[in-house]
Amino acid sequence: MSQLKTEIQCGVKTFFIVPELSLFPEEYMKSYFLKGFETYIIDDDPYCLLEAKIHVIFSLFSEVILFFNIDRQIHGIEWSSFIGSLQRTYQERAMIGVMYRKKNNPEETKTLERLYLYDIGINGGCIPIEYQKSKNLYLFLNVLIANQANGQRKYLRSICDESYKMNFMFQKNQYQCTIRDLSISHFSCVFRGEIPVIPLHEKITDIQMNLKGVLLKVDAVFSLLRNVGEDSIHVFVFRNSDGKDGLTTENTLRVNDIIHSLFQNSISTLLRHDFEAVRTRIVKERRERVIPDILACARDVVEKPDSEKTLALASDI
Repeated sequence: MSQLKTEIQCGVKTFFIVPELSLFPEEYMKSYFLKGFETYIIDDDPYCLLEAKIHVIFSLFSEVILFFNIDRQIHGIEWSSFIGSLQRTYQERAMIGVMYRKKNNPEETKTLERLYLYDIGINGGCIPIEYQKSKNLYLFLNVLIANQANGQRKYLRSICDESYKMNFMFQKNQYQCTIRDLSISHFSCVFRGEIPVIPLHEKITDIQMNLKGVLLKVDAVFSLLRNVGEDSIHVFVFRNSDGKDGLTTENTLRVNDIIHSLFQNSISTLLRHDFEAVRTRIVKERRERVIPDILACARDVVEKPDSEKTLALASDI
């Protein structure tokens, strides 16, 4: 397993399963990333069964939170039975919550909560979705906080490839670096060519960052030097124009967009690969079951064209 894949799989992953996008849009995921919560949406499609997708998620990630939209009708799934089966299969690993349109009848709400919280035993909560979309952003932010969905991380840190670069002037010399990882609070880098001797807590101004085509000018304070193999890794903490740790508001949003995009692409690629493998296996298994039946039916057509067995097999196929 590559180091990059290991990094991608670390940390708590929260998946919203088939949410109602008109009330809980995908753009909310960026807002949750900004607060340190790694959140994704999983939808239904005709290529890979939703049930199979959920099992893939558990196979890939050790810390998982799932919120199911139980108002959504999915062919072949009865939500309480399916969620109960997941709870029994994965036990303490299954941090599960359900989301549903807010009920007008309090008794309906009590019945639903009794079923999922007490009978099935989910521990992620029963969350009634508001009919005003704007309320749901903050509603689920509080839910994520309550479920400690950011784990031990205050900010999400993304691994960068060699297209993420920067340069700056220090003591009248220009230095160039490759950025290794990036968050909205700090970054680490490896110098290309000459390595400067920077005093600890020294502030570097006007750093020119090229984040895969997105250009930023930032200030940062040198905070740590680590040696990993042959690389000397310098860690810097962003410093904004007010002299406080962090980026300006504008740059915070821009860097968060980049981090969200990097995570989204990495997780989507990882999931897509395993979803496709499941789909291929299911198609193969179906073919292996169907072909013998077709051959048997063909033999019976020749040998006993009017038999009940032949007609039954033909109708099944």
